[in-house]
Amino acid sequence: MKTPRRTLLLALPVVALSLAACGGPPKGDVALIKANNGNLEISEAQFKRFFNAALANAQQKEVSKLTPLVGPEFTACVAEKKKALPKDSQKKTSDAELKKQCKDTYDQTSQAAMQQLTTLNWVKGEADRRGIKFRKAEVQNALNSIITQQFQGQEGYKTFLKQLGYTQADVDLNVIADLGQKKIVADLQKETKEPTDADVKAYFEQKKKTYVQPETRDLRLIKAKDEATAKLAKADLEAGKSWTATAAKYSTDAASKDQGGKVLATTADQQPPEFGANVFKAKKNELLGPIKTSLGWYVVKIQNITAEKQPVYAELKDQLKQSLATENQQKSVDNFRKLFNERWTGRTVCASGYDDLTVCGGEAADDPAAATTASRPTPRDGGTGLPKDAERRPAEPAAIDPAAAQQVQTAG
Repeated sequence: MKTPRRTLLLALPVVALSLAACGGPPKGDVALIKANNGNLEISEAQFKRFFNAALANAQQKEVSKLTPLVGPEFTACVAEKKKALPKDSQKKTSDAELKKQCKDTYDQTSQAAMQQLTTLNWVKGEADRRGIKFRKAEVQNALNSIITQQFQGQEGYKTFLKQLGYTQADVDLNVIADLGQKKIVADLQKETKEPTDADVKAYFEQKKKTYVQPETRDLRLIKAKDEATAKLAKADLEAGKSWTATAAKYSTDAASKDQGGKVLATTADQQPPEFGANVFKAKKNELLGPIKTSLGWYVVKIQNITAEKQPVYAELKDQLKQSLATENQQKSVDNFRKLFNERWTGRTVCASGYDDLTVCGGEAADDPAAATTASRPTPRDGGTGLPKDAERRPAEPAAIDPAAAQQVQTAG
């Protein structure tokens, strides 16, 4: 049975504070995060569940039917890839090439699983650090909404858990992190000072040019296939024939041909660049042409001119204040992003063998004995644990997901 094309990050709330980390936890855990009110631990079992779920989505299979990724040889994966190749390609493709593909998938999936788990726990830890609490009813209501909207009820939700191998605790962690993200963003909004009148006035002077309303012109035009046709069209107009009849007869401009050549409230940058030298310098009621452009030959009459309008501060003050407040809030989010990354990298330590996935900035665990290499679990060869030869990868840059930034802008 194929797994529905729903991933945890699609079916459950998207956690916005997307950062990476890991460190050196007690035996049986792959990472330990030192939060204000007790350590947050990522167990080997949970890591494997998130790894398997990511792999199940990639392979579009249930967790129970996954092709094992067992390093260092990845025998089952290589065999499956070879079997899927066309017969004429099977001999041309070496086992070494297929093995590399399997290892790349393994490394990428391991990276994604660890990053997701640390991200979820970091957001939870940050919420706790800020004194943000989560009522059981609040978490349950959020989960009920997800079950209804994404899975159309409990049966679909149970199928999802079975197919991807998540536990209820894994789902709850996602829900709490999403709620925490929203509350953290709300905190940042409250902490951002409102712009003063002086701030808004300075902002207006800085942005004034962007609020200028350019000159617009109402035109009649005929676009002709060549100069000779344009001359015929102009001659008919000068002889008193109507624009409606002349445009219908000669124009190749589909947008205006059936409207008698009318083009209303157009600006210079909306028309061929050659219009700037004549059409947008001519006087009202002038008949111009033929004008050669890169798009063809034109005959143009200036019907009406609306002059450029400079912005008026009093008219824009409220809009400007809102825009400046939004920018200030975004700066607050950006500043927080850096602090968030530094803080939680420094509080996170990973087990030996897992720390190659992402950069770990934490010191030893609170219990010195728990932080020794001997006490850290070593990933096993087999199943879906992290391979011993996992490729070292640089840390991904700290980032606030666009969804979080949008929340700030909307509330601004």
